[in-house]
Amino acid sequence: MGFLVAGASNIAAQQMLAAVREQPPLPGTRDVAGAWVAALYSHNERRARDFAQRHAIIHFSDDLEELLRRPEVHCVYVASHPRHHAETVAAALGAHKHVLCEPPLALTAAEAEPLVQMAQNRGLVLALNYTWRAVGAVQAIHDVLIADGIGELLGGRIRNTSYLPLERQTWRLQGQGGGILWDRTLQDVDLSRYLLHLSVREAYAYGTYYNTAPGAAPVPEEIVGFVALTGGRVVQLHDSFVQGHVPVTIELYGANGSLVAANCGPGSQTPELAVRRGDSVRSVTVPPVNPYRAGVANFLAAIRGAAEPLATGTDELHNLAAMAALEQSLREGGIARVK
Repeated sequence: MGFLVAGASNIAAQQMLAAVREQPPLPGTRDVAGAWVAALYSHNERRARDFAQRHAIIHFSDDLEELLRRPEVHCVYVASHPRHHAETVAAALGAHKHVLCEPPLALTAAEAEPLVQMAQNRGLVLALNYTWRAVGAVQAIHDVLIADGIGELLGGRIRNTSYLPLERQTWRLQGQGGGILWDRTLQDVDLSRYLLHLSVREAYAYGTYYNTAPGAAPVPEEIVGFVALTGGRVVQLHDSFVQGHVPVTIELYGANGSLVAANCGPGSQTPELAVRRGDSVRSVTVPPVNPYRAGVANFLAAIRGAAEPLATGTDELHNLAAMAALEQSLREGGIARVK
């Protein structure tokens, strides 16, 4: 399965190229690999050439349509600036290619909805690369919840705070899809829905801001808030680019106990998961999973019809509706309803 990588990004270079290239061949085929990187697209031709040469990608261009016509391109991985995602996905679906897109699919649900409909109408897989869903600790949490380990879920808390590395201080500190809200809080919203299997009804957010260039709108660099889900369940959120030395943590509270996962981000090598019932605390083994490789494997299985995507376009419509409420709360203050 040949991938066109759309976006010469850090996540592509550091994680996803290897995740594609390390897919094993399917039994009974003559392929030497389950997937390969067939081409690289960037809107900047020089950046496309430099990235392709550094990462041994033969075909590259700043002409997306030209690359989509190549017969060795079967699917597209979108990892460009978030403000370009919708147009890139539209072009890929228009060329009858399956799509794996880094979140967000678009910056509004209204912009994303036609893409979801196009994929459905054409029988194409449109998957969102919410890597958190494939993290070993999150899969272990799922196993505990399925076993009714803490009873009926009542709420939770997600803390995703760490310094923003220098090489990532580009679009994440700019408007139109940048800031902590779109980089991390979006992941929290999706994870809340995924773990509790509920819809977000209301949201609240308070932020501190990074001052960009003179005249530019400030961008949130730290968020505290919550999402209120169906049935009155509340998940507290804390995301930050400026608080380091604090483990990424997921806490869930149930009628019969609670669980805490620490050091559990996609890149963590030392995840911990504990289940508490009264005074009893039980450690749970977290399986060693490369979530990037697992996400690509799931996408390929979905193309073959052997699995459902970990996160679908419909999931993203729900996420983007919740994000609109969080943005409204940031602008206006107070609790905002999801529309």
